[in-house]
Amino acid sequence: MSKSFQDYVAHYFEPSDFTIFLLIAFGLLVAIYAVFYTYSKGKYKNPQRAKEEFFFLSERFYELIFSGGSIIGFMAVYFYLDFFNHSGAFFEFWDKYSDYLLLVFMIISIVFNSFLDHVLIRLKRIHRDEMASIRLIGMLYMILIFGYIKFIYEDNNYDMFIAYFLTLMIGRFVYFDASFKDFLNCVKLAAANIPIMIMGLAYLGIMCFYGYSTGYLLKHNGVITNIFFVHLFIIVAIFFLHFIPEILFKNKKKGKGGNKKHRDEYLEDDDEEEIDLEILDL
Repeated sequence: MSKSFQDYVAHYFEPSDFTIFLLIAFGLLVAIYAVFYTYSKGKYKNPQRAKEEFFFLSERFYELIFSGGSIIGFMAVYFYLDFFNHSGAFFEFWDKYSDYLLLVFMIISIVFNSFLDHVLIRLKRIHRDEMASIRLIGMLYMILIFGYIKFIYEDNNYDMFIAYFLTLMIGRFVYFDASFKDFLNCVKLAAANIPIMIMGLAYLGIMCFYGYSTGYLLKHNGVITNIFFVHLFIIVAIFFLHFIPEILFKNKKKGKGGNKKHRDEYLEDDDEEEIDLEILDL
């Protein structure tokens, strides 16, 4: 029995299930913050350096989620319209211009990605090259998701999207004025983000497992739609929690009386490990 749009809204926004799913998203993000904090503290003994490393890792994780969510979002909308639209004037329009509309959706996804990391949550500590490398890892992130859908979930409804997606990937990172050296540098930077990608996939996997096991995520609604839905929950969690580490670090610094003297000692300590101020965008 098919569901109307109102039925889907009533199901996904049922207060108890919605709240539990959102709390899981919050809890997993806090766990990721804990991993980043532990790693940063172990890497740098200096509190200021540990703080900057923590935020550097966090913003790279945010960008991965924004990139992956933007890509899968336009695919989910396209799939939903193509799969559930079977009659009427809009169907005729869709049948005639769907390929062009897919291109429009791809452009919208890029704009949406820029809105997330420049407006909704402004990323200040990663420079342009680093952001490009994370988006490249975001492509790998999506390929692994499609690989799961194709070979483990055994759903062939998304083969067309994989072809378009690969075209998008090539077009986004291979351009006429790019040198082979630039490409290798981007790949090198991207490889350093693989652990963050694994954490993102684990985050997504845990939420999907819970959603499907409890029936909150509806299988007949399309796996690609559900994965995008989960990304929206993660983005909401990031929006509400991203400022909390800033407050905690600021209060910690005030509590220790850290001010100009502490900052000067930080800049003078261990010259051989000098922080790249361009990367940190301080």
